[in-house]
Amino acid sequence: MIYRRLKYANTRGLLLRRTFKQVDGNHIQPMFYEYPFTAEWYNKSEGRVKFPNGSYLQFGHCEHEDDVHNYVGQEFEDIAVEEITQFTSNMWNLLRGSNRTTRLDIKPCMWATGNPGGIGHLFTKRLWIDRDFTQYERPDQYSYIPSRVWDNQALIDADPDYVSMLEAIEDPAIRKAWLEGDWDIFPGQFFSMWKKGKIEIDSFTIPETWAIFDGVDYAENAPTSYGRYAISPIGEVVRVWGYYQADRSGRQHAEAIRKRIDTCLFTGGRQANLVLADPSMWNRQRVDNPKGIAPVDEFRKQGIFCKKAINDRENGWRRCRDALIHEVFKTFRGHNEDFMKTVPACPRDDKNTEDIDTHSEDHCADEFRYVMMHVYKPAHRVASEEYYGTAGQIMDEVQKIGPYAAGRRQRSSAIDQLLAMN
Repeated sequence: MIYRRLKYANTRGLLLRRTFKQVDGNHIQPMFYEYPFTAEWYNKSEGRVKFPNGSYLQFGHCEHEDDVHNYVGQEFEDIAVEEITQFTSNMWNLLRGSNRTTRLDIKPCMWATGNPGGIGHLFTKRLWIDRDFTQYERPDQYSYIPSRVWDNQALIDADPDYVSMLEAIEDPAIRKAWLEGDWDIFPGQFFSMWKKGKIEIDSFTIPETWAIFDGVDYAENAPTSYGRYAISPIGEVVRVWGYYQADRSGRQHAEAIRKRIDTCLFTGGRQANLVLADPSMWNRQRVDNPKGIAPVDEFRKQGIFCKKAINDRENGWRRCRDALIHEVFKTFRGHNEDFMKTVPACPRDDKNTEDIDTHSEDHCADEFRYVMMHVYKPAHRVASEEYYGTAGQIMDEVQKIGPYAAGRRQRSSAIDQLLAMN
């Protein structure tokens, strides 16, 4: 960035981190150490290095989502975003609009560095790792240069035991993420027990004896997530299909979902026993709905009758995690793509490790939580736990959890039988 400011007179560069403290400690102070002459050109009040040839390097931060608007409308020939996974996709897209120039002698460029995890993990992985582009994105504009611990020879020389420390990490998933830069498993991942191979199964016709519950996390500009769940007689949960769309009105969402319900081959147009819905759907005072019609009313017009979900985040997440740990939650392969993409990418909240960071793409996860909070009974004690009391009291306690524990030992039995039949 400094080289290009010196080479191209009267050009502008922007370097961003999420907080100013990160910018100062990781960039400004090291810059003064490596390039002492920049200290004379640095204007602290502006956070800017002004070069003698008219170029400047601006240091900035985006601690809050709206902070990105401080840079929208400006022109920067170069923009560097450090730790891109700490930024949202909206921030990245708005910054792209400021990476431009009217000059012919320099080509605008953006750099991004980052590690797996964080609120921007999903869009970063999509663009640079999976290379899954939309019709408005050009693959030739994105290049990925992986960097692993062995590429940092200076670090290895300074701390020869660092690699050994990483290799000694007991958790194989975390060890693989930190050593090899695995983007499927990452530090801070909320559903660290996620195992795609254990979750996805082939589809089958849902028996009439199984209950059907639907869940919906509602939005209009952001995506609305609607999922259909089938519950087996022994408590196994299968997400049959999902609907995931943004930029639609409540009426449009309801009509599209009604069509999906009516044409679903796996449940034969059955009505759900219950639809667990985002409590905000009862809000009539919406900026995007001046007529005062609540989204739940639009769904009701389509014969989709909703009940307010229990919005207990921490207990809801515990039930979701418990079902994943005990491998009693499944999804139909090929019918839950958005769910399978976004839920495992949800990061922990930095301030509350029992919750998901709400700045991440958590719409499918919230819908999942609404349903599991209502239909799923968490596993109780494991066989190794101790029981206290008289013999009669202990037998009574074992009897209370006996049938459910048996269901755990025979997990997937109902699903396995149906898969075998198909």
